[in-house]
Amino acid sequence: PLRTFWLYTMPSSPAPIKVVYAFSICVILLSCTNQWHVFAFHRAPCTETSIRRQFQFSDCYAPNLNPNIPLNQASFVMSHDSATGYLSKNQGKNMNDEEYQREMQKLGYNQNGNNNGRWNRITTALLSLYGKTQVGSVYDQLNNGARALDLRPKIYNNGTVGFHHGSLIDIPLTSITLRGLLEDAKQWCKDNPKELVLIFHSELVHEAGYNGLSSQLYIEVDDDDDFGDGDNDDGVAEEYHANADDGDDDTVIIDDAFYAYEYKDDQQEQEQQNYEYIYSGIATLKNVYDEKGVPYYSCEKLGGLNVSQAMELADLSKYGGKGYLLAVDRHDIYASFCGKANWAQDQLVTCYSSASNYNNDEHDGPDQNNANIPSYVQCTDRKNSGVAKLNDLKTYVTASANNDPSDSPYELGPPEDESYYPFNQIQGLWQVDATSVQIGLLHASTLLDDNRISKVNEEMVKMAYEGQFNTINIFAIDNVALNGNAMFSVLRNQCGQSVLKDNSDEPTCGRDLIMPKMETNRTLPIFWNIVLVVVYGSLVIMVTVMLFQAFRLRNKGPQDHRLVCHGHII
Repeated sequence: PLRTFWLYTMPSSPAPIKVVYAFSICVILLSCTNQWHVFAFHRAPCTETSIRRQFQFSDCYAPNLNPNIPLNQASFVMSHDSATGYLSKNQGKNMNDEEYQREMQKLGYNQNGNNNGRWNRITTALLSLYGKTQVGSVYDQLNNGARALDLRPKIYNNGTVGFHHGSLIDIPLTSITLRGLLEDAKQWCKDNPKELVLIFHSELVHEAGYNGLSSQLYIEVDDDDDFGDGDNDDGVAEEYHANADDGDDDTVIIDDAFYAYEYKDDQQEQEQQNYEYIYSGIATLKNVYDEKGVPYYSCEKLGGLNVSQAMELADLSKYGGKGYLLAVDRHDIYASFCGKANWAQDQLVTCYSSASNYNNDEHDGPDQNNANIPSYVQCTDRKNSGVAKLNDLKTYVTASANNDPSDSPYELGPPEDESYYPFNQIQGLWQVDATSVQIGLLHASTLLDDNRISKVNEEMVKMAYEGQFNTINIFAIDNVALNGNAMFSVLRNQCGQSVLKDNSDEPTCGRDLIMPKMETNRTLPIFWNIVLVVVYGSLVIMVTVMLFQAFRLRNKGPQDHRLVCHGHII
């Protein structure tokens, strides 16, 4: 109607009326835009062609997440082992031993005079080849499509919280600590205040081993308070050293090694207060989150919530910040993951494996009687054994989403008890074991190279776009810098995931939208390769001919090349 009214009435109207009418249309469109939440996420910067092509809408645009869908049905891209992104390629080479020691002392870490900085840095440099799963800081990873962060905290004896990647590697404290990582995450949330970011803990360890985590604190909590609530600053007990003795008989020592909680033995006061035991490691993590103003909850807080309710918990404006950031774990001794991880050890798919383990009825493995066939299979061989490897990984990830629900950690599939497992993880990545690391190092490869050459991220995006998963909740990938935005765009634009409604002829969701054009290894088409060969070949021939002529003339000795024309020397 607006367009029809403009065509038939405006051409004959005075200029001021046209201006007023145009302004009115702009106001109407802006109000409708705000109502439909069209102002959503715009990735910045959006200048590189390889980035823009990963989004299914123009200008690196993605609509807002639907606030009404259950949280366990909302789709998030998770960067696997996010803290490893802080490991630089030159890790261990940019500081000498004395500088390393000084940096550690600034962090309050005392190595008791042992000058082992050199060996620590050398070990880190080697193990990071297959321990580094991401590129760039947490800010970079979120900008590359991640909306969930996978953190493996490590608590040091001095109370500093760093990170590790299983038995492979400890992220050096000189690279990143939890405090520094949270600053990067908060800054991204401030720059993108409408996006919900989740932080998942798992595999919490202590420098002192099990004894450093097994102690408990007896803390005071409110009646309706969960220990993860950032508002409860009084719930953290003070550290108590075993050798300290202030002579107060009212002090109760919960653990004889480290901690205690002091309270008065007043029956009337006790009746008005609630106390509960929590692990010391969780208390250490909470101290950091309270200091940085980031909410930190236990898994049970998130059971049954929708996206809007989760964003209410994650609202950083309550802590003086901006955006939505929420850290969660099970609040047990190891700060376990809140969902079903779908990590079935006997079904894991690695990039490299022995051919003897791969030659069975399910695969067309190499013939061991043929000496010319290598004794291993690899995901980077995209024309031969890599095809079978990739098919195995596809089977693994689809089973994680499409199998019958089960709470067994040894079976793939979504959880049956959604209150205990508020999330379900799909691990769309190559797993790592001792054999795969050894073979990978023999190939002078790294985990990031395996990810890039095998194009596993690209394949996962295609599977998600084609709807091969019944539901996608947490999709974990390595190297989110490579096509992570494509995965984010596909997941966000699934039908029902965003606030866009299909109320017109324009495509708004799912396979009605175009497939993202993902970043590749930037190889040229064969035509341009031929052109380059012809051009450079011609140049080489020309230079060769010129050099040949120069040497031929030189070998003939000095000659008089002067010309005589009409009696004059030229």
